[in-house]
Amino acid sequence: MTNTGYPTLINPAAVMATDAPGPVAVAHVADFCRRHPGELVTFYSRVQALAPLSNLTLRVAIPNGLELGEYCADAALGNLVPYVEIDPNGRYLVWSLKGELPTGANFEFQAEARVAPSQQQKNLQSRAVVSNAAREVLAGEAATVTIEPKSAYLQYLPELYEQDELMGRFLMLFESFWSPIDTHIDSVANYFDPRMTPSPFLPWLASWLDLELVESWPEERVRQLIRWAIALHRSRGTCWGLLKYLELYTGQIAEIIEHRAENFTLGANSRLGPGIALGQGNVPHTFTVTLRLPAIAADSEQERKRLEDVRRQTIEAIIEQQKPAHTVYTLHLKPLAADQTAAEPAQPDRPVTNQLDQVAAQAAIWFKLDD
Repeated sequence: MTNTGYPTLINPAAVMATDAPGPVAVAHVADFCRRHPGELVTFYSRVQALAPLSNLTLRVAIPNGLELGEYCADAALGNLVPYVEIDPNGRYLVWSLKGELPTGANFEFQAEARVAPSQQQKNLQSRAVVSNAAREVLAGEAATVTIEPKSAYLQYLPELYEQDELMGRFLMLFESFWSPIDTHIDSVANYFDPRMTPSPFLPWLASWLDLELVESWPEERVRQLIRWAIALHRSRGTCWGLLKYLELYTGQIAEIIEHRAENFTLGANSRLGPGIALGQGNVPHTFTVTLRLPAIAADSEQERKRLEDVRRQTIEAIIEQQKPAHTVYTLHLKPLAADQTAAEPAQPDRPVTNQLDQVAAQAAIWFKLDD
């Protein structure tokens, strides 16, 4: 149904005031933010109920300068067909969502438009607005598309071609083809940043640093591990390196106690000195690792036990990888109380601190660490 008159629409001032959080959220974006005359642009709108609502209306503006094309609503709404409202500023696709909408209800809408011929650069704004049965605006969001009448490649040609309309339109073809490639080239540095690279690239990036990723590691911790890889390689075999590696995996700070002395025993050959300690269990070249970890949530006791075994095996593998080859360790895993905070990290000796600071600084140069 098309309304050929100019109905009284929602007050634009009220629309602009709807960016504050309300009972419904609206997202409205365009697939391209820069288009040439004759090209298609698609607007995507999403409506999400943050509270129980009923009888909502979604209006999507197609401004003058864009010729309305195909449109559709979420398949969950059946064959919902909008009607079109017309006013001097453009057209409005109006979808009526009848009935009750429970909290969390989420629907998506799509509208295509073709850029009309234009002789000058301009910005066209489309806005999606949700209102209730009383025509009160609940939420709204805008998407802007910049229209370029000529190809930007003209700047690389002699000024004579600036006045050639045919050349400006002809170069639009190549700009449309090559623009996605240029975008990838401009952002290629992001593929080498572990914080921004896509998930499928993480194993590839880790292979550059001789890291073997474990499937049980969450993705965010894998990214942190890659960021700290150089510092961990340079500090392998040190207390700091082991502490940092365990912290990256578990999110908790371990306690490491090194045993450098032997048990003191009475006898004819007994001697006092730095190699002798009172008590039992003092064996040179050994250390004890104590970790307090939160409980693992699982659907069953069997699954929880399996996940705990995987976590312990991973911790043991980390220690084996980071510890000096001639040392032996004992691992103690203890539960972390809900109201208990992580222990303060052990303070190394002053000379070691200076050396480790240099290692961390070098890692910061490589991967822009801000920790």
